[in-house]
Amino acid sequence: MPRVIDLGSCQMSWTKTRRAFIRETALGFGAFVAFGASSATAHNASSLIENVSSACRRLAPLGWRQLLLDATAGGLDITSNDLAAELTKDLPQIDRSFPGFGDFTLAGRRAVEAGRPERSLLYHALASPTVVADRNGGELRGFPTLAEIEAVENYVYGLSPPSLDEVRQRANGQPLGMVVFAPQYQSAPMSVHSRHAELCFSRTGITRLGTLPPLYDARARNFVSLDDARPFDFRVTPRRFSAYLAVQMRGTSETFGPQDRLPGDKDLAFWVPVHKLFSGRECIAGLDLRVELKRDLRNDGLAQFHRFLDLAGLKNNWRGEDLENFPFVIKDAMIGSLSERPDFGDGVLEPRPNTLITQAQYQGRMLTFPVDGRYTSDPENLQLAAMQVLPLGTPNPPPGEPRYMLDTYQDTQRPAPEYINIRHRVLPNGQIDNLNLRPDMDDIIARGGYEALHYFDGVGDGWVEVDCPQLADRVDAIHPAYCTVGLPDFFPKVTQRDLMVWWRTKVPEPIRDALWAIQPLALSQTRIAGNITLPVGFSLDDTTITAIVTQPTEAAQTSQQPNGPWTVQKTGLPDGSPGLFDPGWETSQGVYYNDPNRPLQKFMAGYALGSPFIEDAKLCAALGAYWPGVAPDSTRTFVPDKRIGGEFYPYPTIAPLTDQEIGSAPLEDGSYLPWDGVRGPTLRAAGSAPVVAYANANRVDYIDMVGTMTAALTSRVDTPEYQARIMAMQAVYWALGIHDPDFVARFGKPAATYKVLQAKAAWAVLSFQVVRADDPGLQAAEKAAAQQLAGPRRYAIHVYRWGKETPDPLDIHISLVEVLEQGRAYVSGNTVLIQRDNGPWLTDNSMPT
Repeated sequence: MPRVIDLGSCQMSWTKTRRAFIRETALGFGAFVAFGASSATAHNASSLIENVSSACRRLAPLGWRQLLLDATAGGLDITSNDLAAELTKDLPQIDRSFPGFGDFTLAGRRAVEAGRPERSLLYHALASPTVVADRNGGELRGFPTLAEIEAVENYVYGLSPPSLDEVRQRANGQPLGMVVFAPQYQSAPMSVHSRHAELCFSRTGITRLGTLPPLYDARARNFVSLDDARPFDFRVTPRRFSAYLAVQMRGTSETFGPQDRLPGDKDLAFWVPVHKLFSGRECIAGLDLRVELKRDLRNDGLAQFHRFLDLAGLKNNWRGEDLENFPFVIKDAMIGSLSERPDFGDGVLEPRPNTLITQAQYQGRMLTFPVDGRYTSDPENLQLAAMQVLPLGTPNPPPGEPRYMLDTYQDTQRPAPEYINIRHRVLPNGQIDNLNLRPDMDDIIARGGYEALHYFDGVGDGWVEVDCPQLADRVDAIHPAYCTVGLPDFFPKVTQRDLMVWWRTKVPEPIRDALWAIQPLALSQTRIAGNITLPVGFSLDDTTITAIVTQPTEAAQTSQQPNGPWTVQKTGLPDGSPGLFDPGWETSQGVYYNDPNRPLQKFMAGYALGSPFIEDAKLCAALGAYWPGVAPDSTRTFVPDKRIGGEFYPYPTIAPLTDQEIGSAPLEDGSYLPWDGVRGPTLRAAGSAPVVAYANANRVDYIDMVGTMTAALTSRVDTPEYQARIMAMQAVYWALGIHDPDFVARFGKPAATYKVLQAKAAWAVLSFQVVRADDPGLQAAEKAAAQQLAGPRRYAIHVYRWGKETPDPLDIHISLVEVLEQGRAYVSGNTVLIQRDNGPWLTDNSMPT
């Protein structure tokens, strides 16, 4: 039977919206609050409503009809014969105590409200990961696909489409553009305003490489990165992009954000979405649009490296036109494509499943580069036996200052991959000589004069752009989104923004400054341009591309909280990624300098990541103290005193992994599952004195260990656990007498930061375990100290003060470190039970809370 649209209700909505528009325009922001119907009220929404009807027909018998009836006191029936009228009528009794609807905005009164996804109950129900069960906890028997969520989203914007003239009028003289965004419906704690769930947008989207095809978890409304049955594989993680008409608005506002605004944001311009673009006659009144998204991806790390060799006056074997060919430059479908999977809908950028690393070949033979001894003989150009392409213009640290502060320097240029592997020598007969196995590896690297094998991977960066001929000449600007294909995620349940906000608001002030050597900023709070070397026109002056905003909306006064099974999860927005670059995890940084009267201008640059990426992963993890990205902190996997840039200096453990996560201890079934395939340290007896045996960091080469990396254990760590581990480690440092305020009083700021880090690093972590209240060792310590630990989490931590390092005389892959003093501790909150050597068990509560 034909579908019927209640034009009367649409007209009533438009009348109300016009009045609200006139009233709110006087307040200076309401022009973008909502789009009502255009003067062409007889628009035909049959195709959009049919897509919504199809989704409702599938979902209704899976529990969704009854759920929505129960949540609205019988007001919303998604099987109604007149679905269009059903979706736009008032719902006076929305029960926000119903599981999953606690953060549906109090301003929402309909299943669909034109132009307002956050006020559309049906959209919230389908898009929110908290809507999974009925009032009694009975789980729904199926969940919406991405395409079905998009169908409702398009209907929200197509219900009462504005004309282009109306959109421009409401722009009130501000630039109007076609802009591509990465959208995500975020629950209240993660949304821009943090007061209710809302659709959030960034012009930067993060995807992740992997070895397996993508899997969308419809219950979680998100892509999953792992396969429990294949612990040594990673799934590629796609990201959805959409085109919007957007207005360029200056400064910050309670109406659109940005999230976690910065003091300087008041002087910046933000592109703010106001109306979604999609093909057909139902998007913009009076126009039949053809909206097409296109992607362009590239990884030109090897080409940039060979250009660096020429720039630095080093031996080089490839230049010119060769550098435009594969694998010097890897492009487009070799990295990823816009998905054609029907269940994903439109605009989903899907990385191509690839092996994590691949031996490079060119012109039918292995691709190599000359290792120039003039460069590699200088220890400053090596980091843990990787060649470091030194950032141009990096200042030398002052005499006597540790390199902590140099390593945190964020104003450095990276002309090519910051690190490159040089430990696989290709011999004249074509054989590969693995230098990690040779006792004279260091001498060979220092002499140079050999050909090293290139490797490549599936990382890259690029853009997603929109093509719409009907609008291209009628807007002021067209802007693509910046996108990256980054490294696999080992902590999918912990976002960088969580870490940043917690550090700012919950970490006690006396320990905050020296917790890391640099602030744990999220990429969403980093004002940086897109990659200006890409041929798409990213501008150095457009530094808000990673910001997260919403459509302009009235500021809610009441803070709501999700009441379904909400958990933190990365979604591919920049709030999940670090805004720190040394060189980075999802992308790196380039610097442009052309005016002495202006500060350095920075841009994201995927080519500056390591080559291959796992060369980065090892260094970032091994030096986790100064690089506070949400990534594995395997500082304690290797010797405490690491050789970096020709100097030896230690890094302390900050966010410890457990013994099982680094492979020092087995799982319950007796197997070992270290996150990077490297077994952690073990305590040995060496004559009358104990020593700790470590894998030799200079000979651990992740290229030789492909297929052993796993997030099977680290992926279980959620935000509260991650934070609790950090604070447990700090409590032990305080129990050892390392009190940050003492260093501030003695050395002043900022010197106190690296002095505290040095003091902490004098103690290495040998063991870190999560223990139960009935653990025999804990009970014995509690009895001896006459103190019982309380709280939800308890940890057993074994530390030691280290001394001389010597090579294992029987194995070049093992380093031995002298034990000068041992300390054993049990921790809960800021209460520490500690025993130093064979002394008494004592209770320490010195760490501030």
